[in-house]
Amino acid sequence: MMDEYIGVIARTHGLDGTVLLVDAVSLPQPLVAGTRVGIGYSREFTTMYTVAEFSASPHRTTLRLVEFSTADALASLIDQAVYAASEDVGVDDSDRHRIGDIEGCRVVTSDGELIGTVTDVWLMPANDVWVVTTPDGSTIPMPVIADVVKHVNIEERCITVELLPGLREITSTSGDDSDE
Repeated sequence: MMDEYIGVIARTHGLDGTVLLVDAVSLPQPLVAGTRVGIGYSREFTTMYTVAEFSASPHRTTLRLVEFSTADALASLIDQAVYAASEDVGVDDSDRHRIGDIEGCRVVTSDGELIGTVTDVWLMPANDVWVVTTPDGSTIPMPVIADVVKHVNIEERCITVELLPGLREITSTSGDDSDE
C-alpha cells in the first residue's frame, strides 16, 4: 500500500520527463530507481509508476518516471500527489504513534521546560500537527517533523521538542475562533 505522501507534482522540469514536486516532505531515505510509486488525487485512487530518478534537497525535489520521456506526456499528472510504500522511504512502525497515545502527553523542551499538553492531533498531507495547549490556555500547533519532535516516550507520556524560532508566537486562545 502507498502510505507515505511524498509531494505534489507542480510542473515539468526540463525536457526529459522530470517533474518538480511542491509541498514535498523530507524522507528518512530517498526513493531509488526502480521503486514503484502511486500518483493520484488521493491515496485510494492512484496509478502506479516506476521511479527512474529522484532528487531531494531543501530547495527542490524532482522526480523522473520510467513511463514518461517527454514533458508533454506528463501534463495529465500535474496537481496530483505522489505516494510511496513506507519501507521504500525508510519509515517503520517505530516512527508511528496512535492518536490516543499522543493525546494527553506533556510536551517539554530538551531543557525540561514545560510547554503544555497535546490536546488534539491534525492529520495533514505533509506532516501531522500536534496541538499543544499551554498552561495559560493558549494553543501551539506543533508540526510533527524531525526538526521539532526529538523524542516520544509513550510510557512516561512525555514528548521532548525543540521549538523552531517563531513557533511559540503561533498561538491561539479559545476567543480567537470567532468569525467576526
